[in-house]
Amino acid sequence: MDINEPVKFNEYTGKCPVCGGLMVYVDYVYRIPYYESVLITTGKCSSCGYKYRDVRLTDQKEPRRIIYRVEKPGDERALVIRSSGSILLIPELGLSIEPGPFSQGFITTVEGLIMDFAEKTRFLCEEDKEKKAECDIVMEKLAKARDGLISYTVIIEDKTGLSDIVSGKTIYEKLQPATG
Repeated sequence: MDINEPVKFNEYTGKCPVCGGLMVYVDYVYRIPYYESVLITTGKCSSCGYKYRDVRLTDQKEPRRIIYRVEKPGDERALVIRSSGSILLIPELGLSIEPGPFSQGFITTVEGLIMDFAEKTRFLCEEDKEKKAECDIVMEKLAKARDGLISYTVIIEDKTGLSDIVSGKTIYEKLQPATG
């Protein structure tokens, strides 16, 4: 398949998870480097303006754990592709993204990922003025992480095998099924 631009192939409506209004979803297929084609889904609620976006590869692979270590400035520029059903962890910073009913996949860099965590942290800190000192420490640590000035590990656990961190330093492990 040779797709140099996103190709719209489906449009449908659904219920907004925020307000219950009408959501219009559009699916596109697009070819990206390192992969075959991806499915990009966008949605917008006509009532409250809620936006949905998801990026998925069009085929499934073996379940895997992806491990990427940021050790020096420049490492934070690695491309992160997270499927909507995967778990993303940064243990040293106490950060995680767990899948939920409205999880969204994304493509960003490690730096962009840290910036997103910083934005959400800043919002939460504005809501709770009593934790200003704690928030300042977290925001300082995130700024250093964003710039590659501290070492940390980004781990993605993906049952579909569709997530990736594009770098020669990335380590891949087979993800064992949960027992219990």
